[in-house]
Amino acid sequence: MATQFESPTSSSDEEFKYMAIGMLGGAIPGIIIGLLMSIPLGHAAMWVSVIGGIGVVIGLIVARVLYKKRSQSKSTGKSK
Repeated sequence: MATQFESPTSSSDEEFKYMAIGMLGGAIPGIIIGLLMSIPLGHAAMWVSVIGGIGVVIGLIVARVLYKKRSQSKSTGKSK
């Protein structure tokens, strides 16, 4: 199967793009915060996984909210 290098066109492709960006946007700060918390508290792997996981969940929630707002504004903009 050939690899497709096309920008997402369907609504589910757009939604998955938002979710992927949200996961990265939440995971990277979560990992950094987890590492900083592990300096005084120890157990780096535990703090990175816990805080990184919380960051991923927050990133997914924010991405879903942004996607819904943008898709609603696009649908109301088209009907005018």
